[in-house]
Amino acid sequence: MGFKKGESGNPEGRPKGLLNKATNEIREHISKAIDTDKIKDKLNQISNPTDYINAVSKLLTYVAGKVKPIEELKPERGDVIINIIPYGK
Repeated sequence: MGFKKGESGNPEGRPKGLLNKATNEIREHISKAIDTDKIKDKLNQISNPTDYINAVSKLLTYVAGKVKPIEELKPERGDVIINIIPYGK
């Protein structure tokens, strides 16, 4: 006897999007192992503004996550839209 589509054997189970314990623990260990002061020092040593922006943009996906592309922007009157094109693509 199987379940119907969209039906769960445990409807009170883990909420969607909540990480499991192992993933949570691994992320905690990694975040404790990363020395943010060293990263800040290295970033502060970069004198060329373009190199600084490139370094920060590469690190950004680890902090903010990857952004999913949006389908279409429908600007309202007076809105400003900025298109960001990935460097090197």
